[in-house]
Amino acid sequence: MVIAGDALRPPLFSVPGCRVIYERAIGSTNAAAAELARAGAEHRTIVVAEEQTAGRGRRGRGWSSGLGGAMFSTILRPRFSPEAAQRIPLVASVAVAEACAGVCGISPGVKWPNDIMINGKKVCGILAESSAEDGRILYIVLGVGMNVCQSAEDFPPELRETATSLAMETGAAVMRSDFIRSFIERFFIWYNKMESMPAEFFWDQFEPAYRARSVTLGERVTVILSGESFEAKAERLGESGELWVSTDGGYRRAVWAADVSVRSVVRN
Repeated sequence: MVIAGDALRPPLFSVPGCRVIYERAIGSTNAAAAELARAGAEHRTIVVAEEQTAGRGRRGRGWSSGLGGAMFSTILRPRFSPEAAQRIPLVASVAVAEACAGVCGISPGVKWPNDIMINGKKVCGILAESSAEDGRILYIVLGVGMNVCQSAEDFPPELRETATSLAMETGAAVMRSDFIRSFIERFFIWYNKMESMPAEFFWDQFEPAYRARSVTLGERVTVILSGESFEAKAERLGESGELWVSTDGGYRRAVWAADVSVRSVVRN
């Protein structure tokens, strides 16, 4: 479902300070943005699509990308280190939550590391991919797939119990264009702080904002790694984006790349 007048095609749609490239249908906005970045596309180039046919999520998973969603990828050319760049998906998750609150008055939660949840259902996926050389980041492509206008019937049957949209949660029409503009504004407020502030000062500001929206920290979780799963309590977020947990055996460990399920994931 697409709202009449919610155009994403330039020049009807623009984002201040960004170059917008529009595609009616595309395999993956991240793949297209990465190709543009390799060809020299500038910082803050955005690839936006009405529909993706091969959307991707974390760890190589697919991402359903039908009509009615806001699917876009932004090219970043950061000046900070590859280590600091690990925070980009976390920053994006907070920016998504802030944009939702500003656009439609709903405050989603963040399930570590960057799944955006409303009432226990996923509303947005975030995928950051980077290219580096000699310890320097050449570019980062930040992809966001937000369910905005969809109804339940717009999702595949297998996703209707686990996915939602802003329109479904608010019962009102929400403009994809408004969400994208708001996200870009909020994201670059945080991004510019990352580039301009010492890392520890930035973290002192950012970590409370993430923690306030987290539906993972402080909760009992199941951690699923390759060949291993265990129960634990999620304690805190590490400065490189890792999740620190305490296991039932009394051990504390950092989790970097894993599936983490939370026993109660409700936020509205």
